[in-house]
Order: sequence, then C-alpha cells, then structure tokens
Amino acid sequence: MTATSLGRDEKQQPRKQAGIGAALARHRWKLEAAGSAVFVLLALSYSTGASYKQDYVVLICTYALLALGMYIPFIMSGSLSLAYNAYLGIGAYACAMVSTEYGWSSLWGIPIAVALSAAIAWLLGMATKRLRGFYLAGVTLLFGMAFQVFLLDEEGLTGGATGMAVRRPTFLDHDFDRTQIMVAGLVVVWVVALLMSRLRQSPFGIVVRLRKDVPEVVESSGVNTGTISLVSLAVGAGIAALGGSLFGLMSGVAQPGSFNLHIIFLAIFMPLLGGQASPWGAVIGAVIVVVFTFELDVLAESGTLVFAIAILLVLRFAPHGLLGLLGMLGELVRRTTGRRHPEEGRS
Repeated sequence: MTATSLGRDEKQQPRKQAGIGAALARHRWKLEAAGSAVFVLLALSYSTGASYKQDYVVLICTYALLALGMYIPFIMSGSLSLAYNAYLGIGAYACAMVSTEYGWSSLWGIPIAVALSAAIAWLLGMATKRLRGFYLAGVTLLFGMAFQVFLLDEEGLTGGATGMAVRRPTFLDHDFDRTQIMVAGLVVVWVVALLMSRLRQSPFGIVVRLRKDVPEVVESSGVNTGTISLVSLAVGAGIAALGGSLFGLMSGVAQPGSFNLHIIFLAIFMPLLGGQASPWGAVIGAVIVVVFTFELDVLAESGTLVFAIAILLVLRFAPHGLLGLLGMLGELVRRTTGRRHPEEGRS
C-alpha cells in the first residue's frame, strides 16, 4: 500500500463517518421505535415468568439508568467520570434511611437522592473542572472508592457491610408489590430515554456535543462551557441515583457490595454495544450486559472473557453499535430499493 493510497483512505474516512452519522440521524425515529419495542417485548416476556425474572428486569432498568446517566457527560460531552457507583448507592441508601430511620414512605428517598447526587456531582465537577481525560477519571474513581469505604466504616449510619433494609414503597395507603415496581421501572426508563433523545437534538444537546468535538468553536461563541459541563454531570448523577433507588426498592436492601466499581466499567461499554447515536443504545447495551452476565449459563465461568471479546468485535466490525448496525442496514435497503429519504430532496 502506497503513501498516496493511505492518504486517500484517511481523507475518505471522515466522509464515511459523516455519511453513517447522517444515515443514523435520518433513522432517529426508527431507532427510538426499536428501543421502545425492545422494552415492550422485555416487559411481556418477563411479566408472566418466574419471580426471579422480575429481578433481572429491574437490574436491566438499573443498569439502563446508570448508562443513561453517563450518556450526557461521557458520550455527548466527552467527560469520563467514574463516580457513578456512589450515585447509585445514594439512591438506594436514601430510600433505606427515610423508611427505616424516619418512618416515611421509601418513595420520599427518590427525590432526596436525585437532588443530593446532583449537588455532589456539581461540587465534584467544580473541584475537577481543570482536569481532563485520565486525570478526571482517576480523581472521580478515587471518590467512588472513598464512598465504598464510607459505607463500610459508618456502621451506625449505613449499617456497615450488612447494609440497611429498604421498606416496600407505599403511596396513599397502597403497598407496591414486585410486579408494580418492575412495571414502574420500565416506564421510568422509557420516559427518561425518550426525554434524553429529545435533549440530544435540543439546542443544549447540540452545544454539549459540539463541546466534545470542537470546544474552540463553542468557547469562541461566548458559551460558558464550564457551566454546561456541570449541568451535564448533575443531570447524569440524578438519573443514576434514580436507578439506585429503583434497585433498592426492588431488592429491599441497600448494601455496599451492590455498588462496587465493576458496574461502572460495565456501564462505560453499554452505549458502545447498543450504539452511541441514540440514548436508546445505552438501554439496549444494558439488556445485552445483563443477558450475557446472568441469563446465559454457558457464560457462567467465562462470561467476563466472552464479554470482552464481544466488545472487541463490536468496536471492530460495528463501531456504531447494534442500533447503528440496524440503521446502516436500513440505509442499505433504502438505497437498494431506490427509495429516497424526504430530507434528501430538500435544498
């Protein structure tokens, strides 16, 4: 291969990526429909199954909310924070404390956890606003580790290694059973994913994405990129805390072992598996992770290795994830059948 051919390939690569991105943008509504369909099928397949299947659904919802929480600051803004296990834990422990220590309905822990996590993420973002890349990831990782140590050491406040009980949620004298919690979790993830999909196309979302790709242009336009980063971190932390609350309400307990750091590394790859072009990719990635980790018995002993190989294959052959692959297949079918997209006819 000559230097001329290498240069030609390098010039064609951005055009190819731009073409794929345009195709995915044109199929945005189809991607949302596909994500919604997966969630509907998930609810139907598990609603009549064994009771432990409902735990899997709630775990998928928890992972999906975690991945959605990381989507804005990580995928859209390019800021990798690794403190999200703390936000998950805050969600579960807030529901535990308000129900066991104060006798309130555990549902009150949800808004408290969301507000507290957003405030902590804002403060942590202010403390690390000059850090980028590895340094930002390292400092936030230390915060997540410190949170685990806090949960283990403060036995009088958090129950130590045994954790705290989370009472079954009530509202107006109505006790929610496990099925209702599962359905509520599915609805919450569906609503959050739809709202984030709209947010991605909003002026705020466009500025956030431009900050990742061309930060000089955003800064020269007078936009305060620091504030945008803080808002992204706060919103993401609040969404992750929502997932932690859902997990605590379903499991009935908040324990330090449920919020260790390995789930953060899984969450990083969820949008890569599902597709970065839409928040629904994070949801689909959560489904894939839970199925690979818990459902397939053949992967019980080598699940981590198989999962790592799957990540490598996706990054190599489908860099836009599962939804991106579906979008490209749809684009190929459209071109093969000779159909033109309505936007292509516009000047």
